Amino acid sequence: MILLAVLCFSSCEYDVIEEDPIVIPPTQEISFANDILPIFTSNCVACHNGSNNPDFRPDNAYNSLIDGDYINIDSPENSEIYQKLQSDPHSTRASSAQKQLILEWITRGAKND
Repeated sequence: MILLAVLCFSSCEYDVIEEDPIVIPPTQEISFANDILPIFTSNCVACHNGSNNPDFRPDNAYNSLIDGDYINIDSPENSEIYQKLQSDPHSTRASSAQKQLILEWITRGAKND
């Protein structure tokens, strides 16, 4: 009986699990084609397929980000694309690790390699 009471009360409690920040070593290369584009392709292209900006179709994604001023090299955390990924309804579209990878890619110059 006591065990049942303990289980009932303990099941009402929960711990908020916060993810540790992702650290991307400076020696780890980040490729737009291999690392960044797949994030947008799997999470965003369903809505951003030419009818909504930015256009995340593979042949258009990089130019759409750069030409549409979604990237701010001088202040990566203020990049519109990064800010969008932090706010609803987009915040659940990418994992924390994916968002951190995108931010690091921008910080390193948002190169198309």
